[in-house]
Amino acid sequence: MDTSRAKNVIIALLLAFNVFLFVNTLIFRSSQAANRDTLENTRLILEQRGVVLECDIPSKPGGGNRLVYIKSELDRENIAHRLLGAEYEVQGSEVPGDGSSPGDGVLFVNSAGMIEFTGADGFIYTAGTAEYSALTADEVRSDVGEKEAEETAMKFMKEKGLLSGKYVLDRAVRNDDGTWVMDYIETYGGSLLFDNYFSVTVSGGRVIRLEYQRHQFRGLSGESTEQFEAYQALLAYFKEGSNIVITSIDSGYKLEEPSMKEVESVELLPVWRVKIEGMPEPVYISPHDT
Repeated sequence: MDTSRAKNVIIALLLAFNVFLFVNTLIFRSSQAANRDTLENTRLILEQRGVVLECDIPSKPGGGNRLVYIKSELDRENIAHRLLGAEYEVQGSEVPGDGSSPGDGVLFVNSAGMIEFTGADGFIYTAGTAEYSALTADEVRSDVGEKEAEETAMKFMKEKGLLSGKYVLDRAVRNDDGTWVMDYIETYGGSLLFDNYFSVTVSGGRVIRLEYQRHQFRGLSGESTEQFEAYQALLAYFKEGSNIVITSIDSGYKLEEPSMKEVESVELLPVWRVKIEGMPEPVYISPHDT
């Protein structure tokens, strides 16, 4: 093959490749335009039903697989040692003699604080007199910003060895007394695990309260699920005369029951979490609601 013929072949291949890219770009733009039309129509329909959106409707569907949670239990003695130190008293429910964990509601207490275990996978820690008295004048100031509060919260969790997994900041609220409440949710495979969270209250440069819950999970199952679109969830759940304002919409996994005492594992379908203005708890919409 001579040089000129080889050049012609290369030019032809490049032209064919450019045509391929151009056609695919048109197809992609067309699908995106249709998607935008669907979302805009959804917004208009919801407005007619009394639902106002102060956020965008996600264009991507929820998770494509089931999440497998397994039965688990926190190591209470280990957590108490991390947060309170080596010496503490156990109050409340009687401690079993077989070495198993105490019942729910039991308290681990010393001058550093108190830990109340609210279940097999959760607890609430409150700083005690020793922690409060250790605050310096600079640390009790009320002008702490959100970034500093977030840094304080994450530093505390890392130092105490409680930061297992990857978490994202879900909410930050500044109280009238200058304290910050920072809520974090675990993420896995690009989805939020709504039952795995910790909420830290920061006063100045110290953490004075921690609410923690984490279920163990095996991971995503190999079984794929039907794509669950946000617009489908909204149209199916919110009917005429809703009269609400939606502030955020997120995809993730949520246990339908707060306890796993009856089973060893459970497979969860992805859901949409919808936060509504004025409501303390969000709405979770599953494929069963559509």
